Amino acid sequence: MNRNSKLFRFVNAYMRWPLYLVLLMFAMDICLYAAEPKVLYIGLICTGVYIAVVICLHFGKRKKLSRLLAEFGFKFNQVQRKMLLDLKVPYAIVGRDCAVLWANDEFCRITGMFPNHSYEIGEFFPNVTKQVLEDCSDEEELFYDTKGMQFRLLLKNVPLEEQEEGDKDGKGEVIALYLYDETEIRRLYREGEERCMAVGMIYIDNYEEALEGINEVNGSLLPALVERKINQYMRSNDAIVKKTEKDKFLILFQNKYLSSMKSDNFRIMDDVRSLHIGNTVNITISIGIGICDENNYSFLTAFEAAKSAINRALERGGDQAVVRGDKTAKTNDAEGCSYYGGKSDSVAKSSKVRSRVKTEAICEQIRAAENILIMGHKKGDADSFGATVGMYRIARYFTDKVNIVLDEEMKTVAMLLEQYRQSSSFEEGMFIKNAEAVRRVDKGTLVVVVDVNAENRTECPDILPEAGNIVVIDHHREKNPINAKVTFAESYASSTCELISEMLQHLEETGKREQAEKIIKISEWDADAIYAGILLDTNSFITKTGVRTFEAAAYLKRKGADMTRVRKCFRQDKSSVYEKARIINSAEIYKNLYTFAVNDCGAVDESPTEFGAQVANDLLDIANVKASFVFTMLDGVVYVSARAMDEVNVELIMNRCGGGGHLNIAGAQFRDCSVEEGIQRVKTVIAEMIEKGEI
Repeated sequence: MNRNSKLFRFVNAYMRWPLYLVLLMFAMDICLYAAEPKVLYIGLICTGVYIAVVICLHFGKRKKLSRLLAEFGFKFNQVQRKMLLDLKVPYAIVGRDCAVLWANDEFCRITGMFPNHSYEIGEFFPNVTKQVLEDCSDEEELFYDTKGMQFRLLLKNVPLEEQEEGDKDGKGEVIALYLYDETEIRRLYREGEERCMAVGMIYIDNYEEALEGINEVNGSLLPALVERKINQYMRSNDAIVKKTEKDKFLILFQNKYLSSMKSDNFRIMDDVRSLHIGNTVNITISIGIGICDENNYSFLTAFEAAKSAINRALERGGDQAVVRGDKTAKTNDAEGCSYYGGKSDSVAKSSKVRSRVKTEAICEQIRAAENILIMGHKKGDADSFGATVGMYRIARYFTDKVNIVLDEEMKTVAMLLEQYRQSSSFEEGMFIKNAEAVRRVDKGTLVVVVDVNAENRTECPDILPEAGNIVVIDHHREKNPINAKVTFAESYASSTCELISEMLQHLEETGKREQAEKIIKISEWDADAIYAGILLDTNSFITKTGVRTFEAAAYLKRKGADMTRVRKCFRQDKSSVYEKARIINSAEIYKNLYTFAVNDCGAVDESPTEFGAQVANDLLDIANVKASFVFTMLDGVVYVSARAMDEVNVELIMNRCGGGGHLNIAGAQFRDCSVEEGIQRVKTVIAEMIEKGEI
């Protein structure tokens, strides 16, 4: 009505203009009289005729024109209303109180509402709440799925033209709601994603080791059976399989088949592991998959992602599948990788070629550096300390500008550190604090990180961004590793000290073979520190030991490592022994297989987390216990130490809890809960994994 009244005022004003022009006619008559009085009569006659015509038109046609305008406006409104009602885009007017004020036929058809009935929009779209409507100031987009259909709702604020003065809070405004059915669009989008190509690589982890000790017939049959298993599994998923080397395969398949592979946790890994025709070592495979992005449909990009994924799988010990670029995964890490499998422990390679290559690469970085800083992880243990000492000796072989960053001296290595400081191997200025390390680091600095592969868990994370180059030596499976120039990460190793021992042994043998004037040497005190690291991480050579572990221990023994001295460094006081017995006695048995214990961090005079790890190891001595979990609250963070024998992979359990580790040794941290809530989280994960048959 407001718009119609404006139109009538405009037409009336337009019709009054001819009357205003009468004044102009009189002015013209005056000018004619001044120029020639005789012509005045002609001008007056014309003016009179003009006035008569204007008056007739104005008063005679005005009512008819108004009637025609009103009729046009009415018909226009009828056409407009009819168009809105018949509009194929569902459209409705909604009040701020959620009431549906008006809706067109298409909206009624989709929602099933009847015209001239009172409804609230929440009856059809529960996510359109009163709060949403009140907060809508301009435009807002919502999505709603129901009965297999997907809708996009566009809410637009429509202010009414006539509002009371001072009404600034939106009172009286309505919301225009446009409803778009995107079911078909999303279906086509999903089909496009599913048809994207995925590129994968399959590597046999231990090809040579699995063939050792079996006869010639089985030696040729075993690889053929593995290849047959891979071909059968992949072709069931419509994949192309191409063997590129004796132990490597390239696969291509559509992205839609990836979900079925993930649903069975890449069953092919279990199928291959179950092959036994005289081989004493279980043969395992690693799988790396890269996915084409629908926005970047590049085979080269997917191939590079697959290479990165297979390298990650191998670095984490093999026998697992790594998918990179999967947007549907809920457990992606910072680099977009999701992990599957990893049920068997890493197999140590009999060949030390990789150790030799990595040692030479690390030595090249040391030679090129202006100064070197070595550090382990926060709250360092014997493995971290021993690895820093061993790496210090390697670096000192090439340069004098070497320091170990040690800011906090943990009580777990206090006796070991004190013994080392009193020995002849200790050098003044060998250890520096974090503040001094930050002052010394620059672009010419090489930072060597040992026994940890996560930036936030290093002794001094602040020096990593400022360093020129970074080298990482570690034995853990890490989801988000440090971006290092050289990474020597072997998850099969019992400890980082084992890897350091191999590096020392290689450098010593190389010096002797080349008859170098200067041959790297370590003292008996250095050997003690490195040996202590192996002893701690293997629980006195009980867990995660291989042939190369004992070779490293034998090398250190030849260098003067004294078992008695090392054992003395790990002795505990009487109160700690009593507290450990108390915790073990109060441990809870869950599902007759798993033990849960709580470590009271105020009751022991050493690192609570290390003490919790010791308790977790001792809990495994209880009959029929497959895994143990010890929870410790420290500085508002709940630390979980998980240990297992051989039947349960605690790494998989801790991965679900946001942590990680190894098959038999793993851990996690909870920063937003109590100890009781943390225990319940782990129990829930275990129950789910047992139900799905994953453990």
